[in-house]
Amino acid sequence: MIGILSLLFIIPMVGLTIDVGVLYTVKSRLQSAVDGASLAAARSLNIGQSTTAQTDSARQNAVNWFYGNFPNGVWATTNTQMTASSVNVYDDTANPHLRNVSVSATTSAPTYFMKWLGFDAVTVSASGNASRRDVIVMMVLDRSGSMGSVCGNMITAAKIFTGQFAAGRDMIGLVTFNDGVTVVSAPTANFQTVLGYTNSLGSSTGALDAITCGGGTGTAQAISAGYNELYKVRLSGALNVLMFETDGLPNTLTLNLWDSGAQKALLANSSPCQDVASKTMAGGGFRSASQLPNWTSGVSLGVGAYQSDIPAGIVAGIYSSDPSLGSYFDLANYYWNSNTYLSSTAARGCGFNSNHRSTADFGYWPTTDVWGNQLNPTSAYKPVTMSNGYVANNGWQNFHNASLNAADNAAYNARTNATIPAYFFGIALGGNGGDPPDFTLMQRMTNDPDKDTFSGSNAYQACSATPGCINYTNQPKGQLIYSTNSSVLARAFLSISSQILRLSK
Repeated sequence: MIGILSLLFIIPMVGLTIDVGVLYTVKSRLQSAVDGASLAAARSLNIGQSTTAQTDSARQNAVNWFYGNFPNGVWATTNTQMTASSVNVYDDTANPHLRNVSVSATTSAPTYFMKWLGFDAVTVSASGNASRRDVIVMMVLDRSGSMGSVCGNMITAAKIFTGQFAAGRDMIGLVTFNDGVTVVSAPTANFQTVLGYTNSLGSSTGALDAITCGGGTGTAQAISAGYNELYKVRLSGALNVLMFETDGLPNTLTLNLWDSGAQKALLANSSPCQDVASKTMAGGGFRSASQLPNWTSGVSLGVGAYQSDIPAGIVAGIYSSDPSLGSYFDLANYYWNSNTYLSSTAARGCGFNSNHRSTADFGYWPTTDVWGNQLNPTSAYKPVTMSNGYVANNGWQNFHNASLNAADNAAYNARTNATIPAYFFGIALGGNGGDPPDFTLMQRMTNDPDKDTFSGSNAYQACSATPGCINYTNQPKGQLIYSTNSSVLARAFLSISSQILRLSK
């Protein structure tokens, strides 16, 4: 009798345990579906040409994701409620460059034993939240001579890249470089119109389509010019990114051969270069700034730039050969005009104006380029010989090493700036002939500790296993992508955009 009477309590307790297990399973499945829907909505905030269209796309993607993972009737549920009105997209009150997505859903979970107590079903609810930071990207694209045959592939890939971001919210700008650098566009929310784009909604032409390729590879100055544009925007709370693509090695430096502190020209005494009084170094010329020829009248980097304006001086772009082509220089004198470097005719008798493979006019190289990038920094990637406090002009190898160091230092400066630390993403393009990119250098520039996981060729190992590679755990971690040839370039650009969008959440 006692056993029979105890069943009146034992059976409901066992039944309650079973029903609670079912409810827990339904709750867990519902929560996963809601969390996934909120992430899908945040990721799709780039789809559409306006904020309203992007919000509508986010809501619809959330609904699609939810029912893809929690279809009607799963686990015998009924009356599942999740519609576009269950998705809320709103700006964060503390950060205007952060959009939040909240998703909620309910469903009725069945009961089996609790029916004895009059409960036919139990309502289960779940909510999820995801956020998406606005992104500011400066694309820094190589348009050197070696890119000539694949210039079109790069343009196509770059337009696919711009098509992945939210017009009207995200901002994208463009710098292109060879032995000079051109700021094509500062970061703009109207980037799809200005630069061009391609995505599932359509395409348009823009400044990207006008890129032509030829010349050397002035990597350091291009990175600094790109970062300077990010810094001038200075949107606190946004995700600041440099997206860099190259198919070769840095081989060009733009240097100011006038040391304003020492009031000294870094010209050789044997140089035939003449100052404004037609005096050479040996003849007593170049003893003050007032004696300098008007090779450059100074460069304004814009209001709110991250470094001082480039002063007037003997500013020259020095282009050296790639290793496979031998050890020579191909020199060009430049001055700055608006957003681009142009050839100067104010060489005033300098030998390098006519003999493009001699550096006999120069006594030394300065310790930094015109952007302040160090040619022989602490923890330099390559060894550099110094002389009398300057970088020695003792041959091609020293200049080549200094070019690599300056590019590395430019990326380091962008990552470590206290006001706007930038993420650095890089694409190394192979299969183009000549000297391919230096993977170790680009691992350092991107601050990527990982091995090659994209190309399938294990082109480089983890930074920790690579001599000369340095990874900084306290700096923004970017990513290096190796595109084995130009046919993979579009997928490489798309992979970078995906990584950036993941970071923006």
